[in-house]
Amino acid sequence: MERSIELYTDGRLYEYEGDQAVKVTETHGQVAALLQALKFSTATTLRVALPDQQPPDVPTPRGGRRLNNEGFKLLTTFEGCELEAYDDGGQVWTIGYGHTDGVFEGMKITQTQAEQFLHEDLERFESYVEEAVQVDLNDDQFSALVCFCFNVGPGTGGFGTSTLLKKLNARDYQGATGQFPVWNKVNGEPWLGLTRRRLAEQALFLSKPWAFARTCEGPVNILAANTTGQASKARSLKLTDPRMEGNDVRQLQTALQEAGFNLEADGIFGKATETAVRRFQEQKGLEVDGIAGLATFSALA
Repeated sequence: MERSIELYTDGRLYEYEGDQAVKVTETHGQVAALLQALKFSTATTLRVALPDQQPPDVPTPRGGRRLNNEGFKLLTTFEGCELEAYDDGGQVWTIGYGHTDGVFEGMKITQTQAEQFLHEDLERFESYVEEAVQVDLNDDQFSALVCFCFNVGPGTGGFGTSTLLKKLNARDYQGATGQFPVWNKVNGEPWLGLTRRRLAEQALFLSKPWAFARTCEGPVNILAANTTGQASKARSLKLTDPRMEGNDVRQLQTALQEAGFNLEADGIFGKATETAVRRFQEQKGLEVDGIAGLATFSALA
């Protein structure tokens, strides 16, 4: 159901699902607080309440889910932590794991304080993920999505408008799983650090060991990861007789779809998939052989 927001003269924001108010946020008339609340809202429209309009009753918020231990380990592994305040480049003093509230020049904290600040900051992302996702999630799936959202951001241009979320809310869990590696680029180019992080989040989403991703150097088949945390190198995919089938083929097809190719993600490497691979290789200046190997996977990532 579509969400909307209504702004009252006292600065309170009421969020609605249809005609039912489901959430209220106090901004105390502060522009920064208002913008922050809008950033972490899943609403698509905003209206201003009449001056004498009575605010609605809001039920007790649902859930209150929190990142699990594996999710916290993953996030702190891939997030940088600074124990002394620094200017983030935009004249915003920052400390710990990107914490900005109340930070000042010369401020120093302990690792314990940094983690406490992180837990406080995470509450907004945890609430956002819980509101944005309309299907059932286990703790690992929820935690992987919070880690992902913390990195790419909520709302427009981030998790809120992602194909990952759209597929998930359509109950296409497998398609959503294949979307994690898509978000590994900086200025349009794949970045190893982000590739590793996306693989770790993808593995956690599947309740598989993710530690291998800290040092992996190339594409891996997450679905083949074993209980010791090792993941096999992705096999080269090509047109064969009998045809290659599997989740890795489907993930390749999904990546090709994201690259703009019109083909069905049926998990079977047929002629249409080979043609799409060849055209993609030609676009990227790769060897045009129709085989999805390391170079093609890296370009698709």
